[in-house]
Amino acid sequence: MSLELEPRPLRCLGRVVSAIGAGCWTIGGPATNRGIPIGWDGVDPDRAYEGLARAYALGVTLFDTADVYGLGASERLLGRLLTSVPRNQVVISSKVGYFAGTAAHPYHPLQMRHQLETTLTNLGSDYLDMYFLHSSDFGLDDRYLDDAVEQMRAFQREGLISAIGMRAPHVFAQERNDASTQRFLRLFNQIRPGVLTVRYNLLSPLYSADETDIFDFAKKQEVDVIIKQPLAQGLLTGTHSPDRPRRTSSSDHRSTDPTFTQHIVQAVHEVLREVVQHFGDQPADLVRVALRYALQRAPDAPVLVGFRDAGQITMSLTSLGDPLAGDAIALLRHLTAPARQMIHDLPARVPQSRPASA
Repeated sequence: MSLELEPRPLRCLGRVVSAIGAGCWTIGGPATNRGIPIGWDGVDPDRAYEGLARAYALGVTLFDTADVYGLGASERLLGRLLTSVPRNQVVISSKVGYFAGTAAHPYHPLQMRHQLETTLTNLGSDYLDMYFLHSSDFGLDDRYLDDAVEQMRAFQREGLISAIGMRAPHVFAQERNDASTQRFLRLFNQIRPGVLTVRYNLLSPLYSADETDIFDFAKKQEVDVIIKQPLAQGLLTGTHSPDRPRRTSSSDHRSTDPTFTQHIVQAVHEVLREVVQHFGDQPADLVRVALRYALQRAPDAPVLVGFRDAGQITMSLTSLGDPLAGDAIALLRHLTAPARQMIHDLPARVPQSRPASA
């Protein structure tokens, strides 16, 4: 069985990919980077690999990883898959910018080259289709920004990477004059990426008709978009209950992520109780509406889905059903508004040693 969904074009590569891609942060397992938890508990490498293999068997052709996902563990699992998959049949992206090793900064040019060489070794490949600047921290006064951009261009000239990517802010309207928006615009104009990763799900901010959100911005700039976290890192699957709080280790990023504090989990739980009354009460029903919501926002943008095993990725790929009608999308936005507002009100803090995408 293959993924029955229209493929999505990536203009930066001149190729099409599956509408659903495999987000490989979760399969990296528990990890820390400079004392900051960046990983995921409960990952068995063999079951994670089975998930990768199942994804490919079901038609997934886009696989996204990073050097800090399990500190190389995710890349090595993906490399295991590439030993049995024709390299030209898949699109592989990885990232750099959070792991400094013994260098002064993750974006020191020599450290960037070292990380790319290690990534390619982990993957068993001699090139990447996309390479992302994972962090927006370029050092004091952006001292490493010029060198980082030039290093990425050099990788392109050498044929080591095809397209350069960067991440978009979680909240963005081009017309706003806040510091985050203005910084993103400055970085975008200097980096000139071919693709942006955008967090988008039922809990993401909504914008007025006279605002240019990140999707409209990318369209005007003729830049590709890849959507991440459509399931809100599992919060939208109905598997998090405030009555049975999950215990996470000090190597799991959720142990310090404010989105997973009890009052947010409670708020999401309450809105999902309303959602299931209209859309079905099975886990696959919640996965379907969450993925369809993301897929329908930008018809050309592939959507990355995280997983730990074959069962999870199979559910995501086989529960999509028919597209959501306009009134269904409006209802979903109405029902999830209370939790959306609570998340919007959280303090905007992301430790710079933590990866920001999945």
